Amino acid sequence: MAKQEKDIETIYLLKPHRHAGREYPKGAPLDLPESKAAWLIGMGVASKTPPVKTPATPKEA
Repeated sequence: MAKQEKDIETIYLLKPHRHAGREYPKGAPLDLPESKAAWLIGMGVASKTPPVKTPATPKEA
């Protein structure tokens, strides 16, 4: 019997993350099997939605 492919989900990092010696920046999209994506989301490291960039507020004089 052929091995079933796992469903892949795209998630976005909420903060920098290191995996297998590689650094991933905040906001980086990752395509992972659903179980690994759910684990990172549960740990508060990632989200299903991309981070929203907020415009810089001008400093008051």
